[in-house]
Amino acid sequence: MLLGALTLWILAPIANTCEEGKVFVVGAGIAGLVAASSLQKFGCDVTVLEALDRLGGRTHTFQTGVFAGTEEGAHWIHGGIDNVPLSTLLDMYKVGQIRVGGDDDYEGSRSRLLLLSPENLPLSAAERDLSFDLFESARSATDIFARGTLSEKDVGISVADVWHRALKVNYSAYGQAILDWHQKIAYEQDSGASIQELSALGEYVEDYTDFYPNRSAGLEKHGDAYVQGGYSTLVQRLAAGLDVRLQSPVSRIKYSNESVALIVNGTELRGASVILTASVGALQAENIAFEPSLPSWKREALKRLGMGNVAKVLVKLSQLVPRLDGVYSLGRLAPRGEGGRNLISYCIWDELEHSRPILECFLGGQQAISAEMMDAEALKRQVTSELDAAIGSSVVEEVMITKWSSNPFIRGAWSYARVNSSAKDFDALAHRVGKLHFAGEATCRLLWGNVHAAVVSGARAAHELLHLERNAEESWPLFKHEILQLCTHCPAGSAACQARADLRKAVVYV
Repeated sequence: MLLGALTLWILAPIANTCEEGKVFVVGAGIAGLVAASSLQKFGCDVTVLEALDRLGGRTHTFQTGVFAGTEEGAHWIHGGIDNVPLSTLLDMYKVGQIRVGGDDDYEGSRSRLLLLSPENLPLSAAERDLSFDLFESARSATDIFARGTLSEKDVGISVADVWHRALKVNYSAYGQAILDWHQKIAYEQDSGASIQELSALGEYVEDYTDFYPNRSAGLEKHGDAYVQGGYSTLVQRLAAGLDVRLQSPVSRIKYSNESVALIVNGTELRGASVILTASVGALQAENIAFEPSLPSWKREALKRLGMGNVAKVLVKLSQLVPRLDGVYSLGRLAPRGEGGRNLISYCIWDELEHSRPILECFLGGQQAISAEMMDAEALKRQVTSELDAAIGSSVVEEVMITKWSSNPFIRGAWSYARVNSSAKDFDALAHRVGKLHFAGEATCRLLWGNVHAAVVSGARAAHELLHLERNAEESWPLFKHEILQLCTHCPAGSAACQARADLRKAVVYV
């Protein structure tokens, strides 16, 4: 009964105010579905064109097999109920979220992180917390150094450069192993690229942040959450009632100030406007040709941005493991020089989320690409060997790896600010050209690389196309000003803005 009423609400238009004519949305990921459902709500004639044979893009929950119910792509709602755009969308479509805690680069409460030494011995709670203190003090030092010395002209400086210049400390082998592990989680697995590739300008100076406007005080705050029933539950509800055409890759977009035409499987489709949500990786690979060519300022911005690579190694165990009792996340410090070879360095133990013995282990950067290319049997052998050493007899039943970087229609996990890029490049990618509009996580200057960036950018593109009066805007929750401005402005009075302002004041006097 609830879903029936929900479907009627989704399909019922708010107003038939759309004067745009036929609109195409390229991509049935979160950004595309948010844009299409918003446009349809205001009476637009919308068709969604998706290259894959399924909905969701980089948000997809496995529906069958050993790993059914596991997220292939996006996993968390970062910030949980404090994540305004995503929580708003989930509430609109009656999809629940379940708190796991955390609220930083390490999902789940730190008290449920089992961190192992290079010898695979468990660190005590005090040792684990001290490792965070060591890393945070080092990162704070780099942050203060960068904000005191870098300017907008320093586009060629990497995060690695800043760490090298800011920290003149000879760490012990153990201390270095701690820093290496935390760097791997906070940078490489967070962005999908090494710290040598990450722009210091984007990391330290410009306005990127993963803030949440309603965040409360305190370390844990409300904490991260996951989607009840998986992200595909939200995707299916977003797509309800939409004209979505799967296995319909767009190979060419002709655009002008008056109309658009798209080539799909050799057939030309004509319309008034198009919203393009293709990933940075797909655009850089020139999956889609443009006629005329995109303006040089947009092409150059696209060339400078990075597409991060992140893979999950999914491991099904035949039984629960005593060492993981009560654990949400598992971390392993690597002996010096071996961090780039370990497949098991940071994992989530699904038993606490879904009562099943599955580990989700994350890889980033070049390591993710290399692991994707491994033979299945070789992958299983290495995983089994590492897990046997880490948690005892693991009894590995099945292993698989997600393959986003080799997916020809996506070509990576999410965008990042590469050395020589700047926040202006994300803005340039977002800017429309004639009747060609853009959405997707890489078009959101403040939130790139996140599902909430896809939500906001999809809503923003639809809003941009509709030209609504203010009273009409307020009738659709995703069109509220406090959501639409999240890609470009830090909300006045938010904790994140205040923290950033305080830090900048402190830097002046250092």
